[in-house]
Amino acid sequence: MTGSVRKTQRANGERPGKGPAPRKVLEQGLSAYLGRPVRITRLQRRPLATSSHAIERLRVKLTSGERLKVVFKQLQPGEKLYGNEREVLVYRWLLAGERFGAPALYASVYDEGERRYWLFLEDVGSSTLDEGDVEEWFAAARWLAGVHASYHGREAELRELGCLMEHGRAYYHLVGETARRNLELAGATQALVRFDALMRRYDSLVNYLAGEPRTLVHGDVFADNLIIQPGRRVRAIDWESAAVGLGAWDLAKLLDGWGSMKAAFLTAYVTEFERHVGLPLDREGFQRLFEHCELLNPLWHLRWSVEECQDAAVVEELLADMEERWQRLGE
Repeated sequence: MTGSVRKTQRANGERPGKGPAPRKVLEQGLSAYLGRPVRITRLQRRPLATSSHAIERLRVKLTSGERLKVVFKQLQPGEKLYGNEREVLVYRWLLAGERFGAPALYASVYDEGERRYWLFLEDVGSSTLDEGDVEEWFAAARWLAGVHASYHGREAELRELGCLMEHGRAYYHLVGETARRNLELAGATQALVRFDALMRRYDSLVNYLAGEPRTLVHGDVFADNLIIQPGRRVRAIDWESAAVGLGAWDLAKLLDGWGSMKAAFLTAYVTEFERHVGLPLDREGFQRLFEHCELLNPLWHLRWSVEECQDAAVVEELLADMEERWQRLGE
């Protein structure tokens, strides 16, 4: 390829052999989003180091003088526990129009041939629920109830989308297997013996969870993934783990670490869920399901990284939590 051709491609916002460059993709996407031709006159990029994906904050100025704050996310495909590249399709097919408070989708690329999976999203800010007050936590619990209620009894519709993971037996077993492998790689020999003893009843837990009705779940609904905007508006980010799963586990993840306030959050969630579906929920049955789902939380932390499993104090705390929860549930 000659130098003049390369210069022409760069001038047009293209990359040799790899399709349009990010600037061109964003211009095309914004033109469709705003319903008029758009040209970017200035684009500032600042990388973020808060994710396993390449993420940049963009500051965009248009010829009209408008300024936009954009998050550019380049998804890495192939990890087992996450949807990764499927997040592009989740935004296109499920979250369009800022549904469920998701960031607006300005532009996207889903190119299997080039293994390019890009998202250009509205930058909704950085004020997370982790910094929120109690009322904002209640707002988050009610928001989550609305998400779960939206597909209550409609599992088949979710599966037809073809972009969501399935939280079934294989998935739950993979969570446990990954947790064990991390302990093994961390050299936590004594902890492994205790872990294996605690996992003897895991098959029965998996069978119970796999038999419960499922709905749309965010899949990674921790405080850092919930942005709180003025008026206690909840804006969820990082939808790459969205799945057909148990709302009770989504809620158990959200409330992980809460103590005496947990019952109040559960009540707020159930009340909001009933309001959306227009039917009473079996509260006793949901409480039982929630308590079983809480057993998955220590496993989720252990499967997070080998490094975390190298911290003996952290592992001890998580295994003690598992043991205590098994004892509460009894036989």
